[in-house]
Amino acid sequence: MAFSAALIQHEAYDTKSAGDGLARVLDLIDQAAGARPGLVVLPECSYPGYYLGLEENPRRALSGWEHALRRFREKARLHKVHLVAGTAELDGDKAYNSAYLIGPDGEVIGRYRKTFLWHFDSRWFTPGDEYRVFDTPLGKIGILICADGRLPEIARVLALKGAEIIVDPTNWVASGSDIASLRNAQPDWIIPTRALENGVWFLCANKVGSEAESVVSCGQSMVVSPDGAVQVKGSNGSPEIITATVDVNPRDKQKALALRREWFREEYSLLLSPNERVPLASILGASLSPSGSLSYLAVVQMDRDISLQEFLSSSTQLARRMAEQGAGLIVFPELPVTVMRDFARPITEALLPVSIATGATIAVTTKVGLRPVTTLLDPKGKVTTLGAESTSSQVIDLGGTRTGFLLGNQGFVPEEARLLFLKGADLIVWQTDSGTGMEKQVAFTRAIENRVFVALANCASKSPERTSMIVSPGGRLLAETFPSSRQGIMAQISPAESRVKEIVPGTDAFRNRIPSLYGPLGSTQKN
Repeated sequence: MAFSAALIQHEAYDTKSAGDGLARVLDLIDQAAGARPGLVVLPECSYPGYYLGLEENPRRALSGWEHALRRFREKARLHKVHLVAGTAELDGDKAYNSAYLIGPDGEVIGRYRKTFLWHFDSRWFTPGDEYRVFDTPLGKIGILICADGRLPEIARVLALKGAEIIVDPTNWVASGSDIASLRNAQPDWIIPTRALENGVWFLCANKVGSEAESVVSCGQSMVVSPDGAVQVKGSNGSPEIITATVDVNPRDKQKALALRREWFREEYSLLLSPNERVPLASILGASLSPSGSLSYLAVVQMDRDISLQEFLSSSTQLARRMAEQGAGLIVFPELPVTVMRDFARPITEALLPVSIATGATIAVTTKVGLRPVTTLLDPKGKVTTLGAESTSSQVIDLGGTRTGFLLGNQGFVPEEARLLFLKGADLIVWQTDSGTGMEKQVAFTRAIENRVFVALANCASKSPERTSMIVSPGGRLLAETFPSSRQGIMAQISPAESRVKEIVPGTDAFRNRIPSLYGPLGSTQKN
């Protein structure tokens, strides 16, 4: 079913101006209704404001939340639309950052409470304890709020529970020297990746302007289709109503979840283990010398459609060059040479002497029978083949850097990188020969959501989207190749950086996970 959605991108306002702010938001709902949308979406905490700390007692700012909810319900009933309204609320002595789904009759269909609290959220909000999907005439709707989008488990659970559309009332914050320079990792990288990996629509409504002279919203409200393409995107600084047509096709999610089933195995149960029981917990508690853990990583981008002989000649030459420049680990992409069934021996015979001579570890892809595998060539002459006997995720200590490997389409499955994260990887190497055009944003997302270094080694082609890169745990681009180029790049990496999982004060990418809510991740549901 196709329907029109309207995202209201309104100005931020302080809680002390909650009454006037609510009046402006209600007027914007009236304006949005003029286009006769099936669904209207408001940002996170459209009432009473996002930053509650202006009050001596922050809960006092919520005294009018029930009145605000009544007004939202009246507007939904008046205009006969579905409405998702972000509002802080009180429940007994607890405050929650919530979003209400209201039907065209003005009745509440359901409510979601934010679970991954961001920064100062945790100073006044209690995290929610449930992920729900609501069956509506528009489709099956799941809701998450702002920072919830940063954890891959949350959107995935909603998709596995049946969501075809995920609505995201948000308050994406940013800083910059002017409005045009405001950037946030979620609209840049994460949300398009969430849509792609789950095969669902994403509808995100954000604010513009600032609260409390310190919390700046970056706008960029957006609608993203299940292939990860941004259909429409708001400005950085102007209040506006963004509209788009949402057309749900069940095949989109079936395709995404089929890829998950391709990789699914019993090991996924680790995703449900309490945080204190996974390997990462003890690794984060170990002492580490920042200067002593520095290393240099090289990624080599190779041409597609070349002969084995040309690959051997080029790869040995580039491996020597990168080792000369100080690389301790040299990574090649998923091997584009497909004319031979088993080419592990000639590749090993060509590159292992380079590893021994230069002291660098070389990671290439070969095949065991018809199965692609990652092969590590060690300076001591050791050859290690990953994935030859099982599909279990492995993290290898390479010179003090705990390194995990993804191969081919495995990078598009968030659980695969997440397993490496929970096993304590400092670096995730993604070796692929992929031309979807989405590899870059997925690589950035994997780095940011797991707070690890990511090395994307791709093959070159004439497509401008095909590049290789190294990304830091904070989402900084450390090095990138030219497209359509045979080229090596290098960057400094440090496990000391990747083992800091706190993103901002009060928000930790590891410790704030809630595995008790991730039950669907342990099965191969086909919703």
